[in-house]
Amino acid sequence: MTAKYGVSNPVPPWKTSLDGMCDALDRSVCDADIPTFKERRDEEDALAASLYADVPYPENQLVALAHTLLARGIITEAELTERLGRIRARLES
Repeated sequence: MTAKYGVSNPVPPWKTSLDGMCDALDRSVCDADIPTFKERRDEEDALAASLYADVPYPENQLVALAHTLLARGIITEAELTERLGRIRARLES
């Protein structure tokens, strides 16, 4: 797909932020139901192979993480929607 659209760097700019978020979660120590590295990766693999099988990588990693954080109550749908709205506003300004 990158050749088709002339993309020289197929890694989206937000991928480093996603990697940083995963690293922070892996090292998190709090009372929230934060998944361990293994739990997060197992959930990511299961979701990517089933629910998000049609979503390309690394986008499937991103939606799987959001799914896991929502399912565990770490972030609410309203909070996620609000944060995405702020990001969209910055990108469109």
